[in-house]
Amino acid sequence: MRNAVTAPTLNEIIYELNRTVTTEPAVEELTAARRYLVGLEAIQLQSRGAVANELAGIRADGLPPEEIGAYGKKVAATTAAEVDAAARKYFPASRAAIIAVGEEKVIREALAPFALPMETVQ
Repeated sequence: MRNAVTAPTLNEIIYELNRTVTTEPAVEELTAARRYLVGLEAIQLQSRGAVANELAGIRADGLPPEEIGAYGKKVAATTAAEVDAAARKYFPASRAAIIAVGEEKVIREALAPFALPMETVQ
């Protein structure tokens, strides 16, 4: 982060984390995310080698080969409530670890209003 925008950037990050935890995704947002993830998987599995690697991973996990097609179905069936529950579990701002790089004095002053515990690592 550039020193001058450290505080506003952190404020925006905390806002987005809190928004994610307190607000279900919009229908359009969830639909776009589903399409993206299902499409990405299709692209990633276009080569025989990629399919072989995926099947090897599935086997190593002790799952049946049919699991290769399950990911897309699971993603497509994901509900807004499930996304909301995962966000509440994994993305609360209170559990975030913030790393700021820059001039120590400037960073400490910029982040002082957030009352975060800080460590200096050199």
